Amino acid sequence: MGCLFSYFFRPSANADIVETPRQVFSWEREDRQAIRKEDFILDKLKDQTIYRLPGSINGQQFIVQNCDNCIVYVFDHTGQIQIDDCTNCRIFIGPVRGSIFIRDSTNCVLATICQQFRTRDCRDLHVYLTCASQPIIESSHNIKFGCLTLNYQHLSEQYTAAGISPWNNTWGNIHDFTSIPDSKNYTLLDQNENVFKHLPIPTDPSCSHLNINDSIETSFTPFTYGELYRHRAEERCLVILFQDSNAEPCARELIALNKQADIVLVQTKSYAINEMSAERLFSGNKTYTTLVNKGPVLGLEFAGVNCIQTCQQALKTLISTKFMNLPHFISQSSSDAHDQLDKFYNFASMQMFA
Repeated sequence: MGCLFSYFFRPSANADIVETPRQVFSWEREDRQAIRKEDFILDKLKDQTIYRLPGSINGQQFIVQNCDNCIVYVFDHTGQIQIDDCTNCRIFIGPVRGSIFIRDSTNCVLATICQQFRTRDCRDLHVYLTCASQPIIESSHNIKFGCLTLNYQHLSEQYTAAGISPWNNTWGNIHDFTSIPDSKNYTLLDQNENVFKHLPIPTDPSCSHLNINDSIETSFTPFTYGELYRHRAEERCLVILFQDSNAEPCARELIALNKQADIVLVQTKSYAINEMSAERLFSGNKTYTTLVNKGPVLGLEFAGVNCIQTCQQALKTLISTKFMNLPHFISQSSSDAHDQLDKFYNFASMQMFA
């Protein structure tokens, strides 16, 4: 039996039928720019220097494979990086939204900014790293890790495009899937072993406008000692700056002031902390619990002689002269700082695996 409703509302033969235009996909557009494979894959190159400038990769995947004695600069953000079967190469890769894999490679220098980093079947590498998660090595030997300090034109925008924070860098917290008893397959480099000791600064005229430098003072990602300081006994201090447009500028100036007083930056972390964790971290202080709702907090761990007093004085100076009304928290005693740091990093780990 037919539907009475459909009978009365059936369109007449003369009714105008409006067709919905078919969706045109990006690969069907006539104005789509042609993608050349050779722009994104470097294969079987020898004794060459290759440049990729800002805007040339624009978040795509990039591959370097079977190259010998090459220098590669990628001054752009990418989606994922694969480096395979390379020898005697020196490679810089800008911010990577996903993972960077380097496999079956020997005697190479790699400097990169990424969410995840993995090596497999590599040996004799220098790796300068800003990495949001724990770097992983597997079946690899004599890997030297350093904290990447670098800046160039457009780097901050590329961090944002890749979804990476300069304040989350676990460059030295290495996990080795194939560790050796009573030995290590990797070592950590100190701040004197900067990237341009092993990777030449580009001299090509096409790069001159980028103003490339590796100064610790101007690096977009701050230099952190990380695991180099993990088991040292110096006094620690936790500084937390709550969500505010002045939080990052204040953090950078605080780092500089503390450095003048021989107070080192051990680690930084930026993440959104929930109210329950905030209540435990700040011992139930409702003022701080409310502030975490504004957005991610920025935490800085400092270490040194009289660290807490020095940090308090430096931060007080900055707040009173340049960053007035910036909401903040700072440790008041060594015992408090130890407990606060443990909680702060534990809550950050819980957020990562939530």
